[in-house]
Amino acid sequence: MNAFSRRGACPALSAPMQTGDGLMVRLNPVTGGLAPNLLIRLGESALRHGNGIMEVTARGSLQIRGLSAESARMLAAEVDALGIEVRTGVPVETGPLAGIDPQEVADPRPLAERLRAAIEEAGLTARLGPKVSVLVDGGGQLTMDAVAADVRLKAVRAGAGVLWAVSVAGDDQSAKPLAMVEEEASRYVTVAALRMVAEKGRQAHTRDLTERQLNSLASWHSGAPLSVLPDISPSGGEIGSFADGSLSAANPHVFTSAIGESRGGKAISPLEGEMSGRTERGAMERQPAGSPIDTFSLAGGTALGIALPFGSMPAQNLVELATKAAELGSTEIRPSPGRA
Repeated sequence: MNAFSRRGACPALSAPMQTGDGLMVRLNPVTGGLAPNLLIRLGESALRHGNGIMEVTARGSLQIRGLSAESARMLAAEVDALGIEVRTGVPVETGPLAGIDPQEVADPRPLAERLRAAIEEAGLTARLGPKVSVLVDGGGQLTMDAVAADVRLKAVRAGAGVLWAVSVAGDDQSAKPLAMVEEEASRYVTVAALRMVAEKGRQAHTRDLTERQLNSLASWHSGAPLSVLPDISPSGGEIGSFADGSLSAANPHVFTSAIGESRGGKAISPLEGEMSGRTERGAMERQPAGSPIDTFSLAGGTALGIALPFGSMPAQNLVELATKAAELGSTEIRPSPGRA
């Protein structure tokens, strides 16, 4: 941990980023949330090793600030000792109610896990920039419509089954739609898109793909194994396209949309607004249609969404909040996009 992240990179637990008030780390629990007792212990660790401030970012990550090089190492060791597994690699995000919302179209977590494995298997983690991200939205009471990503997959009901709408470079309004496909094909298209991005360098995003590349992705829907993906040229158009908005003649379960058309103007930069309390580079932060600050009916109880002022709270206050939540019977606390 001798080399620190540059500003603009993602300050993972193993690579803290230098800021004006010391080092900062960001962590996303593998489970999506933490039991109240674990959040209490994490808050106490933040008090011991940081400046006492914890934050939830616009994308729902936890941040701990004011660390030194030595205290960052001790914090990482304590997180490991607590058994808190944190995500590494290319971010593949799901919503805060993923898997527990009775109204969601599909549980996005299994597909998200398969995507993480496929991205790792394809050797893309080291080749993609730290701001490249994938989002898997199962729908339901609290969608991820306002969160931008390089590749978006959204569950859509199709008769008795579920298809995944794949789009790139933006949030739900600005992303460019590619195709409506079954789960397996959605993984192939996602990995193919990320491979094309990787060929352009670590500063690239899906917004940098050409229209020809996007057309190739939209019309590529075979069940080919991931091993053939390197044969897809990042600049070629080997894969013929179908008529815009038509069902594929080869696969009636695939719907290809017009490429080069945006549903809401210019795509916004992936991972903007990750810094707590403000948006980055002056980007406008669009609030979700369904605010996380609400109550949500679950199959086995109720979820309550609360906001942190500007996404920030003294760690001691967060410890007290988690303590009270545990006393009231809460079993899990999940950070949410929208700094909640």
